[in-house]
Amino acid sequence: MNTKQEKLDAFAELIGFAESLERLSEEQWSGPIAEGKWSPRDIISHIMLWDKYFLEHAVRPMAEHQPLTLKNLDFNEFNRNAADYGLTQSQPFLIGETVKARRQLLELMQSIPETEYSHKHGGIMSIDEYLVDFYEHDRHHMAQINTYIAGLS
Repeated sequence: MNTKQEKLDAFAELIGFAESLERLSEEQWSGPIAEGKWSPRDIISHIMLWDKYFLEHAVRPMAEHQPLTLKNLDFNEFNRNAADYGLTQSQPFLIGETVKARRQLLELMQSIPETEYSHKHGGIMSIDEYLVDFYEHDRHHMAQINTYIAGLS
């Protein structure tokens, strides 16, 4: 992943992955991926809410050359709330919201010139750092879900 487009294409892979989860039955969607672990629903809700958070508090401000509004969050609480939120939403809605949030992020990042990707906004983070962190985050969760699905057959 060297060019802007390669980075964005890799970041976009979550969209097809999330859409592929529509084939899971309700039991598979809501069952834990392993003992004491989250379900695919919980994981997708977690990813979607982090995407929305970074869209509003980091990527949109970066694109608009405004100060970042990131806060020191309690990650465990945020993640618990994400899992709780997932319980209140249907599978199609949650997958749709995940795809929508990721597309909004991609659209905004597409509008940012590649020459600005390494610029640390507010001394906090750059688009490049964000993309690397969340690419790895996505891969971690996608691998967990893929392992779970492989074990279902």
